[in-house]
Amino acid sequence: MKRTLALALLLGLSIHHGHSQALAQPPAFEVASIKPCKPGTPEPNEEKMGLVQFTAPGGRFNAKATSFKFLLEWAYRILPSQHSEGPSWMENDRYDIIAKADGNPTDAQMRLMTQALLVERFKLKSHRERREAPVLILSPGKTPPKLFPPKPEEPHSIRMEPQTGPDQKLASWHVVATRFSFEQLNDTFSHLLERVIVNRTGLKGDFDFTLDLATDETRPNPLDPSTIITAIRNQLGLAVKSTKAPVDYLVIDNAEKVVAGN
Repeated sequence: MKRTLALALLLGLSIHHGHSQALAQPPAFEVASIKPCKPGTPEPNEEKMGLVQFTAPGGRFNAKATSFKFLLEWAYRILPSQHSEGPSWMENDRYDIIAKADGNPTDAQMRLMTQALLVERFKLKSHRERREAPVLILSPGKTPPKLFPPKPEEPHSIRMEPQTGPDQKLASWHVVATRFSFEQLNDTFSHLLERVIVNRTGLKGDFDFTLDLATDETRPNPLDPSTIITAIRNQLGLAVKSTKAPVDYLVIDNAEKVVAGN
């Protein structure tokens, strides 16, 4: 009897362990196509502005002319300063990637699927560390923040509408964000600011807000980091402090090019 109970216990542990391993498996795309672009293919304008949206409802994923480096940063939510460098192809080679996931996964789940895709197709091997890096800390300002509750049924979105001056040259960007979180604010502006944005406002959830990023004599580029920081201070009513703090850092141990037809 004791032997039977012991065997049953071992079998139960084995089944439980196997089930835990199955649960630990990261989500993956049902199908995925990766095609190398022609040499010299330029980066898309959306990538330059940090406004890339690879995912769409229904589990669809579409990345045009993206690099391994940018895809890695998007999938792991990190900046160029938050990962080690590799061979030049990681930044210079570009790929068209189309994938489909089962059901209607969240954006966070799609990022995990993209991580799994990098491991499977690009043979990515990596490990994490914590390193000190420049950050921007958002905290309450002297006045109530100009962040408003989203309207019912309002979608998550961000639009950047160009505003031109009398000479028809770009004068500013009018930014309209709906159902936007601080995490998404970090995703959108951290690449332009080249710093991780840390939320210490005590505010959580989603908000609506607008920003006007205008040029002046000293800052002809409306996406200049100082212009964005000034707008966050003056238009959103948040305090912004530049400092250093420990952040996640990804060390790339291995990565391999994807050949045509993969």
